[in-house]
Amino acid sequence: MRKESENLMRLLKGERVYNPPFWEVWFAMWEFFKRRYGDYVKIEDRIKMAEELNMAAIPLGGIPIGLSFTKSEETSSGEKRYAGGLLENMEHLEKIPLPDWSELKEGYKKSQEVIKNKGFVSWITLLWCFHGIATSMGLENFCYKLYDDYEFIDNAFEWIEERNRKAIKEVISYVKPDFVLFDGDCAYKTGLMVRPEIFRKLVYKKTEKTVSLLKELDIPYTFHTDGKLDDVIPILIELGFSAVHGCEKQANDLEYLVEKFGDDIVLVGNMDVVFLSQAKPEEVERETLKMLETGSKKGKFVAACNTSPQDYIPEENYLTFVETIKKFRR
Repeated sequence: MRKESENLMRLLKGERVYNPPFWEVWFAMWEFFKRRYGDYVKIEDRIKMAEELNMAAIPLGGIPIGLSFTKSEETSSGEKRYAGGLLENMEHLEKIPLPDWSELKEGYKKSQEVIKNKGFVSWITLLWCFHGIATSMGLENFCYKLYDDYEFIDNAFEWIEERNRKAIKEVISYVKPDFVLFDGDCAYKTGLMVRPEIFRKLVYKKTEKTVSLLKELDIPYTFHTDGKLDDVIPILIELGFSAVHGCEKQANDLEYLVEKFGDDIVLVGNMDVVFLSQAKPEEVERETLKMLETGSKKGKFVAACNTSPQDYIPEENYLTFVETIKKFRR
């Protein structure tokens, strides 16, 4: 196994590593990728990127559960943007058949073998209950419904987690990725999207039941959310999550997160993509070094952007960010 991949897995299994590996959790620089490596769909081309950029892990992909209630609108620039959701009741969910994952899992199994043979590790993404239902309804509708019809929200969350459990039993247990990522956006820059006590009541037991299956498989599980993490991380630690990605710079002080939570969970991310798009290369190098020095103080940090890097980031800036991580030695 490559050193970066080995270090990432050591971290996810509870060890301390003082030279942070690089795991870009979300990646959306499609023109950058096409110019340098080819077709993102091809696992061989994703491996090319990982080899050049010294990335520790390569994504296999997500497991679709049938949700298709989000809507989008075209902006003045012609881009499609999320514009709320259409989910209203359990009847909408109960009509959705369980997807046939047979072809997907065979494809992921083959890709996993290729990744492993090249010395890298892989992950599969699951859609977490809060993020899935909130985006399927639109946050305003979700909050009104939470007040007016808690039972529906509770049942809808369970619907997602039950499908996640089926996906773990059918796909993840067969493919055996090195770890799993829950896509779980649930926080604003100032805190959770709902009151902490309601949040815990909605998600804790359902998630506990889901991750128990991963524990049985001895597969580490990680979590992503944007926003402020103060009320999220304690729950993740209780549930046995190995790492949390995001650590959004505009919402969190990395030094505070390290001091408060850095013994109990791996922190991933913190490089602001807007900063990367606007700074000079020498500024990117300084900011990256500062992130690495701060994040790695307790040996529980992984370098990454705090959300998806996209093609509005100058190539020179992104490569400066990557090269600074490569050369860093604590």
